Amino acid sequence: MEYKKKLKQRFFVAIFYIAVGLVLILADVLNHFENTFIFSFGFALMVMGIARLIRHRKITKDEKSMRKQELIETDERNRMLSERAKSWAFSYTLMIAGIVVIVLSLSGNHELAQPFAWLVCGMTVLYWICWILLGKKY
Repeated sequence: MEYKKKLKQRFFVAIFYIAVGLVLILADVLNHFENTFIFSFGFALMVMGIARLIRHRKITKDEKSMRKQELIETDERNRMLSERAKSWAFSYTLMIAGIVVIVLSLSGNHELAQPFAWLVCGMTVLYWICWILLGKKY
């Protein structure tokens, strides 16, 4: 993908994060939810979107900084590190969630274990689907 298109896509993702964050905050404020998780999650999404917009502005302020960032992002070593970090994060999340399911189930907290079990199953199915799609593409 051309780098300028990638930057434009990132800009719209940042706007989307801010919009979803605002919707969640407004939903919490207007409906007075008992759970403050919705407000916190909305606020976090907004902050993340704003941070992405600031980063986008710094990258696109001139052609020289945009070219420098493009070289950084397309560097083979950085791409390898990024792919490996994502792989490790996925693997460790899956292992930790699996351990949490076992520990919670053995301690009798089946209701708490269920969301983690669904997470493990969902991530495994998603991995399998990605494997099939990537196998067809490459």
